[in-house]
Amino acid sequence: MVYILEIVWLVLAILSLLAGLFTWYSEGLGESLMLFIITIISIFMYFYRRKLRKSQKRF
Repeated sequence: MVYILEIVWLVLAILSLLAGLFTWYSEGLGESLMLFIITIISIFMYFYRRKLRKSQKRF
């Protein structure tokens, strides 16, 4: 289950990055800023969940 959450965060990061780049190209940076913030949060959560899973695996 924990591994699935990692994949969900990674997919969310990729999709929001692509949506942000598309919105930036079509409407400008101001409209796509929230999507880039979601990308950063998703990447952070992916690495946090991954670190948490690996630390629990050792015990």
